[in-house]
Amino acid sequence: MRFDPGMCEGNCPVCGAGVGSSPGTPTTMHQRAGTGTETCPGSGQPAL
Repeated sequence: MRFDPGMCEGNCPVCGAGVGSSPGTPTTMHQRAGTGTETCPGSGQPAL
Protein backbone atom coordinates (compact mmCIF):
# COMPACT_ATOMS: atom_id res chain seq x y z
CA MET A 1 0.00 0.00 0.00
CA ARG A 2 1.48 3.29 -1.05
CA PHE A 3 1.52 6.33 1.18
CA ASP A 4 -0.76 9.07 -0.09
CA PRO A 5 -0.62 12.37 1.82
CA GLY A 6 -4.08 13.20 0.49
CA MET A 7 -5.50 10.36 2.53
CA CYS A 8 -4.26 11.74 5.83
CA GLU A 9 -7.06 12.95 8.02
CA GLY A 10 -6.82 15.95 10.26
CA ASN A 11 -7.38 15.89 13.97
CA CYS A 12 -9.68 18.05 16.05
CA PRO A 13 -7.76 20.96 17.64
CA VAL A 14 -9.84 20.59 20.82
CA CYS A 15 -10.01 16.87 21.57
CA GLY A 16 -7.49 15.40 19.14
CA ALA A 17 -9.95 12.98 17.56
CA GLY A 18 -9.38 11.98 13.95
CA VAL A 19 -12.31 13.63 12.23
CA GLY A 20 -11.94 12.59 8.60
CA SER A 21 -11.43 16.16 7.40
CA SER A 22 -8.24 17.30 5.70
CA PRO A 23 -5.99 19.51 7.84
CA GLY A 24 -7.19 23.11 7.54
CA THR A 25 -10.75 22.23 6.63
CA PRO A 26 -13.53 22.50 9.21
CA THR A 27 -13.95 19.40 11.34
CA THR A 28 -17.17 17.47 11.11
CA MET A 29 -19.62 17.27 13.99
CA HIS A 30 -18.12 14.64 16.28
CA GLN A 31 -18.07 13.43 19.84
CA ARG A 32 -15.26 14.48 22.11
CA ALA A 33 -12.65 11.73 22.31
CA GLY A 34 -13.11 9.61 25.41
CA THR A 35 -16.69 10.56 26.25
CA GLY A 36 -18.72 8.86 23.54
CA THR A 37 -21.70 11.11 24.26
CA GLU A 38 -20.57 14.72 24.47
CA THR A 39 -20.50 16.71 21.23
CA CYS A 40 -17.04 18.22 20.97
CA PRO A 41 -16.88 22.03 21.09
CA GLY A 42 -14.19 21.82 18.41
CA SER A 43 -16.70 20.75 15.75
CA GLY A 44 -16.41 23.15 12.83
CA GLN A 45 -12.93 24.38 13.81
CA PRO A 46 -10.11 23.93 11.25
CA ALA A 47 -8.61 20.46 11.60
CA LEU A 48 -4.92 20.16 12.48
